[in-house]
Amino acid sequence: MSRVLYKILVPVFVLLLCQACITEVDVGACNNTVIRFEYFGDGKDDVFADNVSSVTVCVYDSEGKLVTQVTIDKDSLKDFPGLKLRLPETGSYTVVAWGNLDDDCKLESQDKYTDGKVVVDGDNPDTFDKIFVGKIEFELDDLDGRKEMEIPFKSGHVTVNTYIQSSLDETPKYMVKMGEFASGISNSGDPVGPMRYYQTDFTTTPEGRHEAVTHLPRFSEDTDAVLEVYDTATGTLVASVKLAEYIAAHGIKLTGVEDAVIDVLIAISGTNISIKFPGWKPKPVYPSI
Repeated sequence: MSRVLYKILVPVFVLLLCQACITEVDVGACNNTVIRFEYFGDGKDDVFADNVSSVTVCVYDSEGKLVTQVTIDKDSLKDFPGLKLRLPETGSYTVVAWGNLDDDCKLESQDKYTDGKVVVDGDNPDTFDKIFVGKIEFELDDLDGRKEMEIPFKSGHVTVNTYIQSSLDETPKYMVKMGEFASGISNSGDPVGPMRYYQTDFTTTPEGRHEAVTHLPRFSEDTDAVLEVYDTATGTLVASVKLAEYIAAHGIKLTGVEDAVIDVLIAISGTNISIKFPGWKPKPVYPSI
């Protein structure tokens, strides 16, 4: 083979070879790592696609330094074949993946694993994002091999649905205030401060109910937090309940439950106010914990 022909054919061969293993992230040659996601909730079926609309992936090396960060949007998650990466060297890696990182939260200090966290945006938040978090550690033994894995996701939030039922002809505008709760979640899945109060306005559902939906970082049944409802026009406190007492009274479980939900009905009739479980909601049934 002539030297001229060699110089022409070798680059063409390399180009064709690398086209067979193009990565979603431009980090080098052919991919050696493929990451997929799964979430089983409280059941046996994978319901990841029903719950997660975007994923932000952070890959850390053995020293806890960020190697690469990738965000996969809703459209890209459809029929998702897996995130294909070319990691630069063999060794130990940790992957942290955040599901549904949206408008209300942001990723912070993610350059180091020990500092990385998702935090709510602002000092007076109305809600946390409906966060799911996945984490996995693995060894890459062969730089030119192919490591494939599934990251199991867990819920990083509790949802509180607060309803207003009023006998008044014209229902005033209300706001629900809850706290104090954590303002973020660390890479290791632990709640982080500073503590915050969350304030959510009520909206009217198609069924005509007044509803406030608040997502909060995970907390336990013995929380010290209080739920309060205010008339936004006057600033008057309308109703108040200690969440731990309400949770205990209605047999609600949070620990060990993925789909953790608290439903609260504030019924107002003149000067009489009662706090109870919404009658149209089915009583929660929990898996064996």
